[in-house]
Amino acid sequence: MATIFFAADGIRTQVDNGSRLQDAIDSAGASILFGCREGNCATCMIHVDAGMENLNPPTDEEQMTLLPSELDEGVRLACQCRVLGGEVTVRAAD
Repeated sequence: MATIFFAADGIRTQVDNGSRLQDAIDSAGASILFGCREGNCATCMIHVDAGMENLNPPTDEEQMTLLPSELDEGVRLACQCRVLGGEVTVRAAD
């Protein structure tokens, strides 16, 4: 099991390893918004405050949509992230 903490909402939830972050957001009722859900619109940009090592590497879609500097600063697209285990803390990107 993995734990996700949605910092802005104060919601902590557990998910199976390998779960899509998008599904966890929907299930938990967290306030991170989605547009296309395919990695193209960047509506679901998040900042990973802790636990980046517990997420899958950035996808091709993220690398095409986000700037390299954003990826370096911990910005990801929630629709593209899978939680591999451990604990992850996220919030909507500024």
